[in-house]
Amino acid sequence: MKKTVFPAICILISCILMMLIPTEAEAAIYEDTLRLHILAESDTAEDQAIKIAIRDMVLEKYSSLFANECDISVVIGKASAELGAIENDCNRLILDTGYDYRAKVRLTEEWYETREYRDFLLPAGTYASLIIELGAGEGQNWWCVMYPPMCLEASLSHEEYPYTPSEMRLINKSGYRVKFKILELASEIISGS
Repeated sequence: MKKTVFPAICILISCILMMLIPTEAEAAIYEDTLRLHILAESDTAEDQAIKIAIRDMVLEKYSSLFANECDISVVIGKASAELGAIENDCNRLILDTGYDYRAKVRLTEEWYETREYRDFLLPAGTYASLIIELGAGEGQNWWCVMYPPMCLEASLSHEEYPYTPSEMRLINKSGYRVKFKILELASEIISGS
């Protein structure tokens, strides 16, 4: 009995570790995507409305910067160069609505759980993120994909997304991939998020 338990435990641990390691397509998706994450001041209707107004303004004004780009390093560079302008625009909008808290805008890497959108899903993992924190940032948040521009209704067709065919197969909801929530949580802990 003891001779079969140890190998079984080793096999189980190996399987779990293999599932925690992202596939090549998942790793490429993490590297080819810029997420947008907006945290509201609070859950009041007013603060949530400001969050939505900030979202609309940022997507309308800044998404076009990335529309013709195919290189994520250029996208990240452009986003980084616009951080001050984005923060100023957010603060102006907040002040124009009569509130006195401030927005903080930063570009960083952030952990996301698997997220299902209308006709695609993105795997759990660490992505480059443009984070806009409004005031204390204690309210419900909003997030989407800023690059490729999947947040907008008038976004690119799937054929124009700058993902490879293997990445598109991974995010396309017409197929499915078995994932275990416990493994996503373990991966989040291991990644340090």
